Amino acid sequence: MDVRRKDALFLAIGLVPALFAAAAAFLLVPDSIVAYAPVAEQLPVQTRFVFSSYYLCVLLPVLVCCILYFWRNPSKRGPWVAAMGVVGSAAVLAFGWWAVYQPELILQIIKHGSR
Repeated sequence: MDVRRKDALFLAIGLVPALFAAAAAFLLVPDSIVAYAPVAEQLPVQTRFVFSSYYLCVLLPVLVCCILYFWRNPSKRGPWVAAMGVVGSAAVLAFGWWAVYQPELILQIIKHGSR
C-alpha cells in the first residue's frame, strides 16, 4: 500500500468522526441553549461551559489535519491522525451530551422521586 493511500485512509478514519462531532455540536447545542434560556443562571458549570464554547469543536477537524501535515515521523503520523479524530470526537460527544442533558436528567429524577 502506498504511503499516501495509507495516510488518506487514516485521515478518513480520523476526520469523519471529528466532522460529525463538530456538526452535531452546531446542530444540537443552539437548540439546547434556547430550551434552557429561562433557567440559564441555574445551570451547572459544565453546561454553561459547553453553551459558551461549543463553537470550538471546529478545531478538532483542524487539529486532525494539522497532525497529518505537520507530524515529523511519517510512519507514526497516520495512526495519530486516526486516534486523535476518534478519541477526540468521542470525548467531545460524551462530555457535550453529559453537560447538555444532565440538567434534564436531574429534573426527570426529581420528578420521578417526588411521586
